Amino acid sequence: MNLILLGGNSIDNKKWIENVETYLKPLFQSTTIINYDHWQTGEWMINLDTEKEKLTQTAKNLGEYMIFAKSAGSLVTVKAIFEKLISPQKCIFAGIPLNWARKSNFDVDIWYKDYLVPTLAIQHTNDPLASFKELIEFLSQLTKSVKVEELPGDTHDYDEQDIIKKLVSDFIR
Repeated sequence: MNLILLGGNSIDNKKWIENVETYLKPLFQSTTIINYDHWQTGEWMINLDTEKEKLTQTAKNLGEYMIFAKSAGSLVTVKAIFEKLISPQKCIFAGIPLNWARKSNFDVDIWYKDYLVPTLAIQHTNDPLASFKELIEFLSQLTKSVKVEELPGDTHDYDEQDIIKKLVSDFIR
């Protein structure tokens, strides 16, 4: 199985997703990181459509694949799935940014409606962009295909690579 990795919105996520790739690489045949255009241009906000196109092109050449995405990367992924541009076998999302997505006028309520891809969501108890409880309430109304694992914490950082690797390893079996 191949793995595509997408980080969060901030340029700080570039190093983070590279570190995650190092941890997860032994579990997959190949790994590919999508580097966002706005990380190069210095713009503050991700362009979901630009990154969705890169994700779509990357996925076309991989055969069977899964996606690991943090925060804004999960939005790119869910939008591409909703638009039927990609068909991953499974997804793993760390820190779904529900509140940020809504404030940014992203259509998460539509994108997650009837979402069918088997997905593991990893969420801190008090993530400032969506608490574990908020995420559970949101997803329970829209889809049954997302299993949410709670990690203690009140940040959006997700630096628990050993725990994340174990959760991913268990999920992909």
